[in-house]
This record gives sequence, structure tokens and C-alpha cells, in this order.
Amino acid sequence: MNDRLKAANDGAYNNLLLIALAGIAIYLLVRGWSKSKQQTYLDAVGTDKNSQIALALRDAMNRSGIPLMMSIDGTDTALIMQQAALITDYKAVADAYRVLFSGSELTTDLTQELTREELIQFWAVVQKTGGTTTGGGSTSTGGTATPSLIGKTVTAKQTINIRIDKAPYDVESGFFGGNIQAKAGDYLGTYVSEMILPNIPYSGNRNTFVRYKSVTLGISEYHWVDKAGVKIG
Repeated sequence: MNDRLKAANDGAYNNLLLIALAGIAIYLLVRGWSKSKQQTYLDAVGTDKNSQIALALRDAMNRSGIPLMMSIDGTDTALIMQQAALITDYKAVADAYRVLFSGSELTTDLTQELTREELIQFWAVVQKTGGTTTGGGSTSTGGTATPSLIGKTVTAKQTINIRIDKAPYDVESGFFGGNIQAKAGDYLGTYVSEMILPNIPYSGNRNTFVRYKSVTLGISEYHWVDKAGVKIG
């Protein structure tokens, strides 16, 4: 009886050992394939534009280079927008990013690193360059941007009306009535994007307006102003 029990235990042990060894073998095969694929992308970085963009985006979001510090080591938003302007195939960039950074998802990381407004701006720039946005793209209602101007200072060159950041983008009114205006030399904020809007009062004419961000007590606000009336940079 004891011999049969011992044989049964030995058989169960052997089966578990075989299962464990099979699991280790599968893990090593998968890991080896992943490493090989990662190496292929790394080898191609010098010539593959999508891999270069993926690396630059990661650098912008993980400035220390330490993965565990990605959420706290700051984000280079200007660099992200510059890279967005180079993207012609978002899916290819996202695929390269996933392989180069051990299964990380580009869209997820961008969503975590950028504010809602910055994310809208990112997709607007990507879509402007013709990049496909499969896997989380958003349609921008904030116009499109000139990448080289993003983050540049916006200063009034003359007295000019300030518009609200909501369709139909009416001129903002003061507490006691009357239009809110900026005077020549006033610092307004930093450039975000631009869009053609109808003039107010509505005359049928349309001009290019700049969307800018101002920050007061840590709170970001967005407005529009006629591009012809401001200096950028």
C-alpha cells in the first residue's frame, strides 16, 4: 500500500515537474522572440523614422530614463508636439514603441502624460500631417498648430478683443458689460493652436485667430485672439 502511494506521489511530482519545465521553456521562447524583435527595432533606429519618433516620444515622457519615475520626472510637451509633426503613420510609431519599451502602449502613455488640451493638440498635429490615429485618436475642436510656435509667448501689438474658448467663440464680456480687450504690449499667454474664425460683428469676413493658454494660480485658461493683432515669440 505504501509502495503504491509512494509511486502515485512520485508520478504526481514528475507531472508537475514536466509542466513547470514546459512553462519555463515557453517563457524563454517568448522572451527570446520579444528580445529578438526588440533588437531588430533597435538595429533599425538609425534609419527607421518611426522607431526614431518612438524613442523621442519616450524621452519626452520619461526624461530621467528610469521607467519607474516616468509619472513624476516631468514631460517635455514641446518635444512631443515636434515629434507629432513628423508622424505620417501613427500605428507604425505605436508598434515600434510597444516593442522598444516592453509592451508599453503609446496612446496610454500619452494620455497619462498630457493634459486633455495638450492631448487634443497632439492629435490635431498628427492628423494635419496625415498620420493615422488608430487606437485612441481624438478629433480636435481647438484648431491646428504650427509646431514651431507651440509654447511661444503671445503679446498684443495693438488693442484687440479677446474671445472665449467655446463655439461660436464670441468676444468675452466684462462683469459690467463691454468687451474684454488686450492693449498693445500686454502679455497674453503661450501659443497653442490657430483656426480661421468669422469676424465679430459678423460681416462675412474670416481671419486667422490664435488660441493661447494663460495660467493664473495654477489654473490654465484658453482664449482666442486675432493673429494679425499679436506678436508670437
